[in-house]
This record gives sequence, C-alpha cells and structure tokens, in this order.
Amino acid sequence: MMKNKKYLFPFLFLLLAVFGHSFYIYRFIKDGTIFTGPNDGLEQMLPFQLFLYDKWSHGEFFYDMNFGLGGDYYTDLAYYYSTSVVFYFNMVAVWWLNLLFHFKTDTIQFWAVNAFYISIFKSAVAMYFTYLYFTYLKVNRASAVLGAFLFLTSAIYFRFTLYWSFFSDVFIFLPLLLLGIEKYIQDKKKIWFIAAVALSLINNFYFAYYQMLFGVIYFVLRMIFRSESDRATRLEQWKAFLTMTLLGTGISMFSFFYGVKGFMQNDRAPYTDPMKLFNTFDQHANIFYDNYLVIVLYIALQALFTFKFYRSYFYRFFALLTIALIYLSFMPFIDSVFNGFSAPQKRWHYLLTFFSSGLIAMYIAKFRQISIQNYLYSLLPGFIIVSLSYIYIDKKVEWIWYMPVIAIIGLFILLLKNKPAQHYLYYAQIAAIMLLNWHIVKEHNLYDNYNPGIDSRAKMSYIESSVYNSGLQQEIIASLKSKLKPGERIDWRVLEQDNTPLYQSFPGVSLYSSIFDGSLIDFYYNQLKINLKEESISRYSTFQSRSNLESLFNVRYLVRKDYQTDIPENFKLIETKGKYKIYENTLPLPVAKVTDTIFDADDLKTPIDREHAMLKGVVMNTDSDTAINPAENLLSRSTIQASGAKWQTYNESLIVNPPSGGVVITLPEDALRKYQDFYVELHAELTSAESNIQINVNGYANNRLFKSSKYRTHQDDLLYRVRPKNGKILIGMTKGTYRFKVQGIYGEDYQTLKNAERENGIQFTESGNHMQAKLDNHQAGYLVTPIIYRDGLTARVDGKKTEVERGNYLQAVVKIPADAKVVDFKYVPPYFYLTVLISVLSLIAAIFYLKPVQRKRKS
Repeated sequence: MMKNKKYLFPFLFLLLAVFGHSFYIYRFIKDGTIFTGPNDGLEQMLPFQLFLYDKWSHGEFFYDMNFGLGGDYYTDLAYYYSTSVVFYFNMVAVWWLNLLFHFKTDTIQFWAVNAFYISIFKSAVAMYFTYLYFTYLKVNRASAVLGAFLFLTSAIYFRFTLYWSFFSDVFIFLPLLLLGIEKYIQDKKKIWFIAAVALSLINNFYFAYYQMLFGVIYFVLRMIFRSESDRATRLEQWKAFLTMTLLGTGISMFSFFYGVKGFMQNDRAPYTDPMKLFNTFDQHANIFYDNYLVIVLYIALQALFTFKFYRSYFYRFFALLTIALIYLSFMPFIDSVFNGFSAPQKRWHYLLTFFSSGLIAMYIAKFRQISIQNYLYSLLPGFIIVSLSYIYIDKKVEWIWYMPVIAIIGLFILLLKNKPAQHYLYYAQIAAIMLLNWHIVKEHNLYDNYNPGIDSRAKMSYIESSVYNSGLQQEIIASLKSKLKPGERIDWRVLEQDNTPLYQSFPGVSLYSSIFDGSLIDFYYNQLKINLKEESISRYSTFQSRSNLESLFNVRYLVRKDYQTDIPENFKLIETKGKYKIYENTLPLPVAKVTDTIFDADDLKTPIDREHAMLKGVVMNTDSDTAINPAENLLSRSTIQASGAKWQTYNESLIVNPPSGGVVITLPEDALRKYQDFYVELHAELTSAESNIQINVNGYANNRLFKSSKYRTHQDDLLYRVRPKNGKILIGMTKGTYRFKVQGIYGEDYQTLKNAERENGIQFTESGNHMQAKLDNHQAGYLVTPIIYRDGLTARVDGKKTEVERGNYLQAVVKIPADAKVVDFKYVPPYFYLTVLISVLSLIAAIFYLKPVQRKRKS
C-alpha cells in the first residue's frame, strides 16, 4: 500500500504548486495581471522565448540576421534560454499541444500565459526533488512535504520567476545535486550525481557556477564531518566525485562550452569599486520580516534555539549552515564571490531559503520530542524580532496574526496526551505553517514585486497598448516588412524597449541582452562612438540618427512618434499613421557590394573618417596604401564659452552651477554654410559626488549612469551628432564638477554617402544559418555583406571553400575572383561537432562507468 502511495506524491506536489500560485492565478483572472515583470520580463524574457520558439519550431538553429544586427543566438542567449533544459521541455510541450489547439505562439500574450504553466510545472518538479532529498535524510514524509513547499513557495522563488524566469531553474537542480552527493556518500549510487552535474551545466552556465561553488562547499563539509549513515570512505569519495564530475561535464559539453564562450566574449569592464564589510542594516535588510528578496520564517529561529535536536547530525548540519548563510547574507563580498568576483548581486540567497526550509522540516518532524519549557523559550527570539519590526518598521504585515495561532497549536500538541488528537493537531500545525508561508509570499509580491510603480504595467492590457505592442504598430510593421528586400532593416523600437524587433518580428537595429558579442561593444563604444540616449552596457540601439550608419546597415525605413525629432539627414517623411511618422531613406545603399578599395583600420583616427572609409570601400585589419582624406577638425576655429558654469581650467575642468549649465560652442560661418550636420567629440566625466547625470546637446538628452553602476559602459569619450541652432551648439549638464574637454568638431555634408554606389545587381537572400549572394559580372575584390561576422561562418565561392574575414569592424567579407557567380554562407558555432562528439563519448563512458561489463570466467 505504501509503495502505491509514493506514486501519488508527484500529483500532490502539482496541487501544492497550483495552491502556491493561486494568488497570481486569481489576479490574472480578475484583472489580467501577468506573471512576469514589466521590466526585464516583458523586455527580455518573453521576447527571447517567443524568438527562440519561432526559430527552433521552423528548424532554424544557431544564427539569425534579425537577432539585433545579427548573431549567434545559441551562444549569446545561453545565459537565458537557448540551452535551458526546462525551456526545451516547455517548447516540446507547446509544439505538441499546438498541433491540437493552434496557439498563437507568435504573440507575447501567449508566452505571458505560458509563464503560469511552466512555473507551476517547474515548482512541482522542484518540490518533488526537494522532497526526495529530505526523505533521504530520514525526515518523515509530511515534514518533507512541508520543507519542499516552503522552499518552492518562497519570496525568492517568485521574485526570480517573476523577473528572470530562468533564474528559478536552479530550484530544481540544487536539491538534485545535493541528493546526488548524498546518494553516493550514503549508498555509493552514482547516476544521480552525474545527472545533476550534466543537467546543471547544460541548463545554464551561470547558475552552474553557483552549483559548483556550493556543491564543493557541501561535499567538503560532508567529507570532513562524517555521519553514521556514510558508507563511502573519504578516498572513495574523492575518486568517485572527481570521475563523476568529469563525466557530467563531458556530457554537457555541447551546451556548456557555448555558455562559457558567450560569457568570455562579452566585453564588460571589471568591477573595481570598494565594497563595505557589511550591508547597511535598514528596514529592508530585515530578512525575518520585510526583505525585497528573501524572508526567513521566524519558525527557523525556534528551530535554531531548540538545542536538544543538535544531537542529530543533519539537524546540526542544517542549523549551522542556516546560521552561516544568515550571517553571510549581510556581506557584499559574498554577493561578489557568487557573481564570479564581479559586481555584488544577491542571487545566491535561495541557498538560505533552502536550508532554513529544511531546518524547519526537521524541526517539525521532531517537534513532539520538545519539552514545553524549551518550546516556550524558543518562541521568544522570533516573537521579539517580528513584534519589534511590526512596531517600528513603517509596514504592517497581515500575517503577524498567524504567530499566536501556530504557537498555540504547537503548545497543544505538546500538552495533549491523546495520540489521535495530537496526530491531527500535528497536521494542522503543518497546514498552518503552509498557510503562513503562502500569506507572507502573497503580501511580499503585492507590496514588493507588484509595487505601485510596476503593477499598472504588469497587465495583459499593457501588452496590447501603444507602450508595448498595439494593433496600429503591428499594422505599420506588417506594411513596411512587405516592402523590404532581404537584408534591409527598420529602425524602430517602442519607447526604450530594444527588443521590440524580436517580439514584433521584423529586422531591426537594436538588442537588449546581458551578454552579446564583444565586437558589437567595440564597434558601438570605441570605433564609431554611437552614443545611446540611455547608457547601458546591456543594450545597443539605432545609430544615434547618423545617416551614414543608417545607410551602411541597410535601414530602409524609420518609424518615430510625432514628438520625436531625432530624424537622420536624408530620410523623408512618407506617411503618418495616428501618432506615428514613417520615414524612408532617400540614400539607401545596396545590401552587399564588391570593392577593391581597402582601408587599414589603424590609419583611421576618428568616427567620421571610419564612416567615410566604409562608404568608399572596406575597412580591414591589414596593411593598405589607400589613404582617407581626413575630415577637418573645426575645434581651433570654433569658440567655447561656459554658460551657467565656470572653467577651473579652460577646456579641461568645468564646474556646472545648479540646477544645470554647460558650454556654448560657436561654429565658423563658412562651416555652417557648407555642412548640414556636425559631430562633436568630447570627454565628460563627473568628478564630484557620484550621481546619474544628463548631457543635453541641442536637445539630444543623453542620460549617463553613476560611476559605480553595474551597467555603466565606462565610456567617457563621447560623440554627438548635432544640427546647430543659430550657428551654436549648446551642451548642457546637470550640476557638478566635470573633467570636461571638447576633443573635436567635424562637419558632414554627406557627399561621400551621395557618391557611393547605388545599384550593383547583387541579389542577397538569407534563411536562418544560410545566406547567399548572387553576383553579376563583378571585378575581383572583397564581397562586403550585411552578415555580422562570427567565428564559425564559412563560405563557398562557386562551390569552392573560401575564408570569411571580418571587415568594417562587424561585417563578414569574402575575397572573390573576377566573374564569381554565387557565394554561399553557412554558420555553425565553432567546435560544435567536436563538442557534440565529446558529449556522446562522455555519455557512453558514463554508461560503462555506471554498469561495468561483467565478463564470464572460462570454465
């Protein structure tokens, strides 16, 4: 009978998962509140899921020209979903169900609803693994269910899932990893640990680091401090865990390698700001009452102060780890260690929730062994902390009334001698703690996650509005897409949502991702100095309305709201729809070209010269005798005057008076007659008290992050494309003292763009990983394509394999002979077949390792 009952537990956890999500389900039904954050959730998580499902369901893998400017999304999105085992299961389920129900999988609305289903399923699976782990440690079933529920219905689980849903995948793999460690130490079973390592590394390289770090700590503690249940000797443990780790890593190689590769290719400045020993202890640091991330149930304090149970090995183990994790949760250095010794991030606190939940489960399992005196003493710390918090913190929680109720239930359990009554009260105690936890999470999400600044945007109605994805926007995009040639793009995004092209499904010029190829960062911030309005290391978008770049990257149409004035030169208004204006590029360039004019990148000193070189030929990292006629620096013929500010040292240090001030640049008259636009290069670095700043250049409001921001580009050498007003350039800045220097002023008359080749007969097509250029009677030279270069690109010129090189800083170029006809491109991530081979061989080796071949003896 008991054997049959254990198969019912997965269904029990599914019911508990639904109950844990009931608050969200109710709000969705009642007012359309979605289960994803309106910031990263709507701007990254859902667009990435939609994009990946669309590509993979159509049999397209690895590379897409519409992933931002183009790139390897398998590698770059490994931080998110492209290697996620959980998301793979989700996609397969959606694909099969879609055959029957015909979902609208190309809409964000579908993926917003899908978030409920996948979280419930994920929560149930994680509960089951957590339950298996606790029962393996000899915790009784009811208490193990309680511990699993507390872990998976916790503030940090829902915060992770709500804002960055892939974060909470780790709630599945943590108990699986620890169970794998225990299975070997106690019973010498190996498959659990190998599976845990392989799945963790496949699923997400970032949290695999967390798993590795804590797994090593857990293993070392268990090896040093042995329990009476341990069967494997220390030497056996070292040998086995090293072998199993290597096998698990090998199995994961087809995925894990590209996660690490994407991270290593990302170009972020190292975090060098000093860290305090401890975080500031304010009301938001109170992890027992009101913390934005993690709330430890006060019952854990009762467990910590019940010293009688410390005689049990695992109770002592969980208690001491809980104490250590509580202490470490106040140290920024630990936050940095778990974030790869980078900027402190509080993402490891799920460990505290896991061990405090496990401690509570063990405490409740042994609860009837407590003396009444010890029980009453153990109530005091939690009651004091929560009561004082309730009185002195400006936030009154509703769940406080559970405290006396649960305390009285506990007291009656200890007082009653009637076993059946005690038994029923024991289950009532577990139910009350579950309800307490559910109520805490409900309030936490109501006031901390769905706060007033976010709640109004976390709605299905928000998704369908003009601030995200309205019907009119979809109509405009559909019309423009029908007119595009392969390789051409639309410059458009909704407000600051750089992933608009992904969820509105068009070839755009923007991307918002924590990780993308470092060559894009180099191109934007170092070579061309494309200065985004909102500084962020995780984004690139538009081209600062620089007409040369818009044409070079094949922007055919531009969509702006009627109040937006950042329109590039050479774009004409062709249509107005509602509050949207549609512009067309009057000087488009061919999507691809053949040129024998080569410029050496080292010879080009300014962004405007680099633009001109790309228009005239191709920029390569190679010696070349071709010289560019450098643009004239008008700085010496212009005057710079402080206004609302004063120079400490002229054109070196500037004090800006409150509320704002800056400088006025007066340009020479002949330059004003000759040029339409001007490029101003300057250095602006706040040296006074740290804060966000704004640099406003003739209405172009550029918001710069404070110096220690984790998302700062660390670029203080800036460029602004500006059209003078009355012959002047006005540079305004927020108050403060700046290291400020105007480095150059250059005029642009667009003659180079106007003289560039307009038609060349090249036909370019693209389909996923395959791109093709058909040529017509061309001379020998370099074929310059709109394909963004990545290692792994291969090309064949008329069937003959040819090297693909990087040109124009970003683009794939191929050297072709005269009269070449067809150039075919294909992308497969570098070393992919090798990593797949390693994974297959490692899997075969693991099978033999787990089940050695038994040879028969000869008679």
